[in-house]
Amino acid sequence: MTEGDPGTTRSLSKWRGVVQLVIIAAIILAAIFLARAPQQEFLKLDSETSRLGVKPTVAVVEPFVTSASHKIDLTGTVTTLGNVLVIPEATGDIVFVSENFRAGGVFKADETLARIDSEVYEIGLASAKEDLVFAEAHLKEVKDRFGRSAEYYATQPDGTVHPWPALDGEIEKAESLVRNARYRVELAEIQLDQTRIRMPFDGFVHGTTLSLGQVVVARTSTIGDVFPKYQLRVRAQISSSDLESLQPIIGRSASVVADGRTYQTSVERVSRVVDLETRLASLYLRIHEQETLDLLPPPGTFVDVTVTGPTRESVFVLPESAIQLNASVWLVDNNKLTSFIPTSRGFGEKDWIVDAFDAKDGIVLGSVVGAREGLDVQLVQADRR
Repeated sequence: MTEGDPGTTRSLSKWRGVVQLVIIAAIILAAIFLARAPQQEFLKLDSETSRLGVKPTVAVVEPFVTSASHKIDLTGTVTTLGNVLVIPEATGDIVFVSENFRAGGVFKADETLARIDSEVYEIGLASAKEDLVFAEAHLKEVKDRFGRSAEYYATQPDGTVHPWPALDGEIEKAESLVRNARYRVELAEIQLDQTRIRMPFDGFVHGTTLSLGQVVVARTSTIGDVFPKYQLRVRAQISSSDLESLQPIIGRSASVVADGRTYQTSVERVSRVVDLETRLASLYLRIHEQETLDLLPPPGTFVDVTVTGPTRESVFVLPESAIQLNASVWLVDNNKLTSFIPTSRGFGEKDWIVDAFDAKDGIVLGSVVGAREGLDVQLVQADRR
């Protein structure tokens, strides 16, 4: 085979490729080895350091048994017991609309908010009164005839009488007609009174489109909606776990902050179903002494709610810095760390309330670098709580 032979050239190229692949593989293996070597060395040093090194110092607190109540912070909105639809009880043209019967208006109980044309109803009342006069006159006539028939009977000793004095039951019929006439008068008076639209409570107008000349139909037309002034409620959503921690919940006191003003409330009722989207239940709180307050938050106002839980005995009140991973605490027992999960009862303003337990030599505050079960530590006392 001579130099420059094509076969020789192909053979040399093949071997060069093989050599290059071997070199690349060697470089990769060397890089992996060198990258792992420091880590192995570090682990050996770390093991040696753990055996001979200085113990970490931890701050501990020795809690004492006390009684305390936790608080639940919620958000909510102001609502009412329900808006009242204004539906007329009479049919006719609107001839009067009060300035207070407008969106945002304020009205008093029994105030005339609007009036329906009453002419037809006034005529109906006058007619009913005339019917009553006629019925009363008819009754008087029957009674007079009954008196004259008694005198006529006295002049007939043989018992033979003319048919016209036979008035048995006529007086009762006449009296019935009078009663019916009086009922019709009362009904006409009610119908006339129903032309005046008003509410039996002090309240606010949510909205209305009523205007002069508008024709409304009894028990069909909806002319607006209002809500009572002193029946405000606060609705706040709460998780099932927080709800359970507040039991018994009905009557429990809570403070509500709306637009910078604080209102005292109490839990009136709890929803029996949870919201399908949030999976939260709803608390309904009644605002105390609404009638005497100068200013009330309007419906729809966002509020902050703080509900105070029941007072629990035999608990620890711990700083929040004592909370470790998974709501556990680190205890120091003979200068060694040991983990413990207490029974949580909720939180105060800045405290964690848990059932009392054996705190060993103290509860660690804050995080501990490299903390693990059985780690040797040195402890110093933090401020006692």
